[in-house]
Amino acid sequence: TLDAFPLTPNRKIDRKALPAPDQVQMESEIAYVPPKNEFERTIVKFWQEVLNLPKIGMNDHFFELGGHSLLAATIISRLRESFHVELPLTSLLKTPTVAGLASEIARRVNEQKGDRYSAPELPKIVPAPEERYLPFPLTDVQQAYWIGRTDTFELGNVSCHDYAEFESVDLDLERFSVALQRLIGRHDMLRAVFLPQGQQQILEHVSSYKITTLDLRGQDPQIVAAQLKAVRQHLSHQVLPSDQCPLFEIRASRLDDRRIRLHISFDVLIGDGLSMQILLRELYQLYQNPEAALAPIEPTFRDYIFAEAAIRDSELYRKSKDYWWSRLLTLPPAPELPLGKRPSLVTHPRFVPHDAKLEPESWSRLKNRGARAGLTPSGILLAAFAEVLKVWSKSPRFTINLTLFNRLPLHPQVNEIVGDFTSLNMLGVENSPQETFEARGQRLQQQLWDDLDHRYVTGVQVLRELAKRKDKPTSAVMPIVFTSILTQDTQSSDQELMAWLGDVVYVITQTPQVWLDHIVLEKAGALVFTWNAVGELFPEGLLQAMFDSYCRFLDCLANDEESWQETWPETVQRLVPPAQLE
Repeated sequence: TLDAFPLTPNRKIDRKALPAPDQVQMESEIAYVPPKNEFERTIVKFWQEVLNLPKIGMNDHFFELGGHSLLAATIISRLRESFHVELPLTSLLKTPTVAGLASEIARRVNEQKGDRYSAPELPKIVPAPEERYLPFPLTDVQQAYWIGRTDTFELGNVSCHDYAEFESVDLDLERFSVALQRLIGRHDMLRAVFLPQGQQQILEHVSSYKITTLDLRGQDPQIVAAQLKAVRQHLSHQVLPSDQCPLFEIRASRLDDRRIRLHISFDVLIGDGLSMQILLRELYQLYQNPEAALAPIEPTFRDYIFAEAAIRDSELYRKSKDYWWSRLLTLPPAPELPLGKRPSLVTHPRFVPHDAKLEPESWSRLKNRGARAGLTPSGILLAAFAEVLKVWSKSPRFTINLTLFNRLPLHPQVNEIVGDFTSLNMLGVENSPQETFEARGQRLQQQLWDDLDHRYVTGVQVLRELAKRKDKPTSAVMPIVFTSILTQDTQSSDQELMAWLGDVVYVITQTPQVWLDHIVLEKAGALVFTWNAVGELFPEGLLQAMFDSYCRFLDCLANDEESWQETWPETVQRLVPPAQLE
């Protein structure tokens, strides 16, 4: 209990200044049972560290505690190394309690009968500060983004890019600029350029960054609206020269003596979703205290790239390649959605957002219901998205392109580095008409976790091999994308970190060779979701009909138990728009 909430300069609640509440175990009918042997004690220790919980009992459920696939991958990796036992990621799906997982590990250890399993070890980062400013390779995803900026590929001529506008009150622009300068000096990728031969390089010295300011104080409201629209049109689909620094742009429009519209354009070539969180968090710290001493970051993004490249000589990589190359024979094509125009005729894609949210109570009910089915929050939304795509797709068998924020544990500070660690996963969706939605969702998540056990071959490599086999090297092979930011640290989500900048007025993202990207995140306890799509690609009204159907379906799943037990023909009756069904 506090006498008052601490506030930011913008009069928002300062979440960072709030004292940590007493962490209390989630209310549960399950009585706490302490660990009693080595297996159980080790699992509890790892769960406590990864889930950031102080007390975990033998019968607590991994998903109900907030577990998801990337946390599971970390836990399984540690257990393999600790107990020298082969343990697939899906072990946590089948046995999502400490007791069940300990029993499974004991069984596997016993089956090995003394044969010591040597868990494949990931390479470790060896920092090389003397080589910091030498050119280094692009990741597979960076290369795809870099080439996608040209017109060589279908639906190119666009950068992978985020744009946001904030309405700030009493923001001190000079203080903001000082904090920004320190970030540019601290994080190498804010000084990165991309060379014509397909490499990237960090500049040791760059000019001081100037925030362009537009003074609209006292102007006629129509003039203000027109000027703000012009800035948005210029920045929202911006393709910054990749061989010049910086690959971001920040502008400010002064609306009156207190209000500023802040425009932020950011090219994802230099940083992924977690990188944005790092930058926003540190920008806030430096804005609050310009003299703040931030802990040094030992490894660089360049160091990570060279460590990760060593995986291609490992058994992990060979197993992953065998898995994916065998799956290419049966991997379905992309969803065959109705189109209003050939993708090859769209020369300058413009992405249009469709936004909605699920209020905190409904979102909480949906997560709790999914947890009882062993589904993560992302797993629920992915399954629901697949259902909607099935209704409009020519074939119910298709592949969704999943964005993964895949930072491999190659160094203790890997989650403090700014850079694009994005990977992709090609998730095949099959249709079993007689299964319930719950069973269909479980099977889809099982497939995803099988894929994640073999994530050392990237989705871009899989796409290249597919394009080669189909003899379509320049077409968009898997253009329907699902991006979940729910797997990030919800205690410091993008939206909460952005709060000190003011109210979010507008957000849009785009990616080359993408038709539709479904993005999900949490904001103030609510589920916020967006479909960013190339508008001119689809028949008029189609995207809105699909999006409305998706919204209705999420509401059903949150509030109607029957929707979880329906077979596919019954689900179709829910998903087809009422007017069309009529």
